[in-house]
Amino acid sequence: MPSTAEKLQVDDDQPRYRQIYTLLRDRIGSGHYPIGSNLPTEVELCAEFGVSRYTVREALRRLVDQGMLARRQGSGSAVLAHEPQHNFVHHVRSLADLFQYALDTHLQILAVEHVTLGAELAESVGGAEGSGWLLVRALRLTRPGGEPICVTHSYIPERFAWIEPEIPDCVGPFYALLEARSGEAISDAVQEIKAEPMPPAVAAALGAEPGAFALRLLRRYASRKGTLIASFNWHPADVFTYRMQLQRSPAH
Repeated sequence: MPSTAEKLQVDDDQPRYRQIYTLLRDRIGSGHYPIGSNLPTEVELCAEFGVSRYTVREALRRLVDQGMLARRQGSGSAVLAHEPQHNFVHHVRSLADLFQYALDTHLQILAVEHVTLGAELAESVGGAEGSGWLLVRALRLTRPGGEPICVTHSYIPERFAWIEPEIPDCVGPFYALLEARSGEAISDAVQEIKAEPMPPAVAAALGAEPGAFALRLLRRYASRKGTLIASFNWHPADVFTYRMQLQRSPAH
């Protein structure tokens, strides 16, 4: 019987990543990898298929885009569904999952500007009314040129204004860049989820009808010196699923 690597070479008309994607999709669909289980790690898949990590990651990315997998840094990919989903599913257990989410998707920067906080916004982002902040307006996509996932407005306090030139080249989440470059360790991370009508500019960017509802996620990361960054993320409510997995601590 030919090995998996040999089977991949039979169909030369399809790229290797596409063949791996099809094999993994079929394995998931057949229940070989049950829902809630992990696929093998990237290293293990590279060894099985005889390909590079880039090729494996491209195959996994397509399964993530279809809502069948959630990437977990360092421990493979978790199976979320046996067949492609129409919704975008975001699975979160820890900050590491948020980091992986930033790597697996594409952030298109739309604008960076200096703003002054009003009272309501100051309370939301953890700043002082009248204080100056950087506002990064962006669109998160499944991949460059892909489907939009959400509109993001990230607020960075003025004490980090010097980081503005580094924002367009940031790889991974902004909070990780700020933590690394500032030397201020994150001591607190808060997330709020709220359903609300999309602001007109958000609806236009997502191609949604005016007044369509969104799930607005506000994530605020703080050090002992105050907020590092606060990000509003508007997701179309009809095509976005946010899944959290919580575990009871051993003491309970």
